[in-house]
Formats: sequence, C-alpha cells, structure tokens
Amino acid sequence: MIRPWEIAALALGLAAAICGATLIGSGSLFLLCEILVIFLLAQMWNLLAGFAGQISLGHQAFVGLGAYTLFLAANETALPLWLVLALVPVAVGLVAIPLGLVMFHLKHAYFAVGMWVVAEILMQLAAKADWLGGTSGLVLRPGGNMLAGEPERVVFAIAAFCAVALMVGLRVFLRTRLGLATLALRENEAAAASAGIDVRGLHLMHFALTAAGTALAGALYYITALYISPNDAFQINWLIAMMFVTVVGGIGTLTGPALGTIILIGAREAMTAWGFTGGQYWIVMGLLAVVVLLLAPRGLWPAIAARRGATQHATTEETEA
Repeated sequence: MIRPWEIAALALGLAAAICGATLIGSGSLFLLCEILVIFLLAQMWNLLAGFAGQISLGHQAFVGLGAYTLFLAANETALPLWLVLALVPVAVGLVAIPLGLVMFHLKHAYFAVGMWVVAEILMQLAAKADWLGGTSGLVLRPGGNMLAGEPERVVFAIAAFCAVALMVGLRVFLRTRLGLATLALRENEAAAASAGIDVRGLHLMHFALTAAGTALAGALYYITALYISPNDAFQINWLIAMMFVTVVGGIGTLTGPALGTIILIGAREAMTAWGFTGGQYWIVMGLLAVVVLLLAPRGLWPAIAARRGATQHATTEETEA
C-alpha cells in the first residue's frame, strides 16, 4: 500500500523534473542527465545483486541492447522517438526472459561470469553487423532526419522523474509479499524454497525487470549522445560504474546508490578540473573502493546510518542521565 507521503514525493518529483528541464541551462543538463542515468543503472544492479542476491557482471549488455534498439527503431520507422523510448524497456525485458532461462543453468560465480561473456558476444556481433553500422556505429536520425531541438531537456525530465519513482516504487515493493520474498531469497535460497517461494520465477522476474530498467537508462543516455558504437555501448565501464556506486554507497540499501553516484561523479569532475587523466581517475576510484570495503564492508551509507544511530543513542542516554 502506497503511503500519502510517497504520493506527495511522486508529485513533487514530477514538478521538479519539469521545472528543472525548463530552467536549467543545456550545459548543466548534460551532466545532470549522466548523473541520473548512472543512478538508475546502479539501482537496477542493486535490485538484482543487493536485494535479490543475484550478481551479474554483464548488465552492460542491456545498456547496449537498449541503445541499439532505440536507434534502430527510431531510424528505420516513422514512430515518434519518445514512443520508441517507451517501447525499448518492454522489448528488452521480453528478450531478457529467454536469456535468463538459459543463463540460470549457471549458478553464482558461473552466472556472473557467463553474463559478462554474453555482453562481450553482443559487442562483437554488433561490431560485425553492417546493418547496425559495424564498428562505425550509428547516428540517431529519427525517421531519417537529424534530431531537432534540445532532447536533453526531455531526457532530464524523464530521468529525474524515473529516479524519484524508482525510489518510491522500491520502498513500496519491499513492503509487499514479493519484496519480503526477495529479501528471503537473498539471505538463503534453500530456506526460501522450503518456505514455498518460487526461487526460479522470482529470479527471472528480477532479471527481466532490471534488464528493462537498464535498457531504458542506456537509451536515455545515448539520446543525449546522438551517436552509438559497439565498443562504447557494451563497454565494461558501465558495469564498473554500477558496481562502484552500489558497493561504495551501500549495497542492498536504497540511499547507498545515490551517495555512491555523488562520489563517483563528484570525484571525476574535481579530478578533471585538477588536470588528472581518465586512467588516474579510475586508479583513485579503485583505491577508494578498496579502502571503503576494508573499513565499511557494507558501504558508506550503512556505516553513516549506524554511526548516526549510535550517536543519537548516546545523546539520549546523556539526556536521561
């Protein structure tokens, strides 16, 4: 059951998304769109790995599938771009179902690595497909024409509202029987199965849903880029960003990916301003991830929440004394 404050959050999120898309300058919108896309991707990976306990090292495959589906459908049909965007997660989510049925024959680490292999195969197939532009990639030309206007404004509005709706939706979902079953699945699959939970069906549901959400985020990002290539769309850096944001921020929490996204993008912008290269940036991010995992294995947000709870408890005791 959705609560009144959650409905209010959705309404405020929609209003803020529309106002932001209207008032914010184009230059800032590109960065904000990227931040929102990273957050959406991280929450999808977090839902699969952090809440359902199913780690995938190949979810960048759905970034590429979503983007290529959008470009191909928009370029080769007369359908409006934004209608195609709405259909992309549906199409990719349906494709993920038979893929999941095949990949679920692999368990745990084998599944994780198997998904990475799938992503690599898709990248190679796209690079060799002339009808997808091969290694040269594709330029977004809806209906054969260059995209007019400022699409980043619409992308920002959609991504911003999706981010708010996702947070609210996940809160509501985790209170339902399916949400509780998901958490039970993460803790112990055997115990969940003995309690009557359809483990395979629930895994498949989360796999398809996160594939659809990842595809939508990928499509949103490449609308602002206006160009796609196999090496970019299926690159492992998408996975690294998802994992870093989730693990450093706090895997299995709703707020952790938001904190992780701020750290990832904030550090990049600061290091770029200070003259660091991309390679140096990822070295620093890797070291940061190691330090966080050593000091706070559950991520920064759970550590902050625990620290805040301990401080409040100590304050209460002092007041009572």
